[in-house]
Amino acid sequence: MNFRSSIKSRIIIGFLAFSTLLTTVFAISSITIRQSLQTDLIAQTIQEDLDAYMLRVSGNPQVISEEPVSNNVVGIITTPDNFHLDLPLHYADLDEGTHVLQEDSKTYIVAVNKRHQVDDQPVWGYIKYDISHMGQNNQPLLMAFALMFLVFLLLAYLLAIYVSKKALKPLSKLAAKLENLSNDIHIEPLAPHFHEDEVGQIAKALDAYAQKLTDYVIRDKEFNADVSHELRTPLTVIRSTVELIKSNPKITTKELDRINRIERAAKQSSELTETLLLLAREERKEHPGHERTQPGLIIRSILEGFEPTLKLKPVKTKITENDWLQVKAPESVVSVVLSNLIGNAIKYTTEGTVHIILNKDHIIVEDEGIGVNESELPKLFDRHYRVGKSNSKGSGLGLAIVKRLCDLYNWDIEIKRNNTTGLSAKLTFR
Repeated sequence: MNFRSSIKSRIIIGFLAFSTLLTTVFAISSITIRQSLQTDLIAQTIQEDLDAYMLRVSGNPQVISEEPVSNNVVGIITTPDNFHLDLPLHYADLDEGTHVLQEDSKTYIVAVNKRHQVDDQPVWGYIKYDISHMGQNNQPLLMAFALMFLVFLLLAYLLAIYVSKKALKPLSKLAAKLENLSNDIHIEPLAPHFHEDEVGQIAKALDAYAQKLTDYVIRDKEFNADVSHELRTPLTVIRSTVELIKSNPKITTKELDRINRIERAAKQSSELTETLLLLAREERKEHPGHERTQPGLIIRSILEGFEPTLKLKPVKTKITENDWLQVKAPESVVSVVLSNLIGNAIKYTTEGTVHIILNKDHIIVEDEGIGVNESELPKLFDRHYRVGKSNSKGSGLGLAIVKRLCDLYNWDIEIKRNNTTGLSAKLTFR
């Protein structure tokens, strides 16, 4: 399973992402608030120092020469007339209060007081406090936040694993019960093993779906049994009646030929019915012991059934037995497979020869028919696919049935274009 697509991985990634976001927001917010509070505190302190000093100056001008403005900062007392001698001119535009200024790659907090007078002349007071060093003080804090981030990330990971195990435990239990289901038609319900939560709802839905499939399988098996019984009875009657008619010594050769055709058709119908029932049940039936089916005899019987068709067009058949081939499979199954392959070869050959070659472990059926394009070859075994649909008759199920029977008995079937215009079908037995 792909780690990124699993629910457990999504829970872990979600916890880690949330922890990362929360820690980052907390760190940024803490540093920002700390910086703001520190700046406000310094501004308030130097403003209070300046206000107290200016109050003393207004009462006693001698204070200017006797006391510094502040012990911690640079303080300047000036007048509007002498301002240009003490401070840069842009300081004159500062309003009373505190300001943050950038000068020479340094940051200052400047407190301004312009509300006092000495000898009826305005006196302005300024205090500058360098706060550039405050950025350096943030480095230990950043290291602390980095360490805290790693700790939070580890805790989030451990918590995510714990939560995912708890959260996914019902799903794992459901998956285990599904894997251990038997092939029995009547399976044990899943819902009673789970609580009335989301997993319980899934279990109920699976139970309902399983019940529908069970009903369908039961109906299908009953239908197959009914079809098997109902079709075998009239076919048995037809075959017994044919045997009775053939025993009549007065029957003519022409009538005997027609009776034989009826007998072959009934036999083919019985074989087809038995084979289709095997496919419906997906049941592989084999001869007991060492009994074998001889495809050579079946092929000759199949060709006898196609004699009326072969008389209507210039098509011949040729059987070449390079080896004596035997197959461990029911005669009905081998007959259905070969009937479809030979029937298609005769059907699509308007003139020429259909070659049937028997080797030690495989049979090749070659025709000189119209053939197909290379792109159509993979589609020949698809249900309802017909070559040249506008001119072709049939349901397109013959080769699909052949493929299913070959899969059931682990045979290999391959159809390819031959050296002529037709096709070559190779059936390999295992």
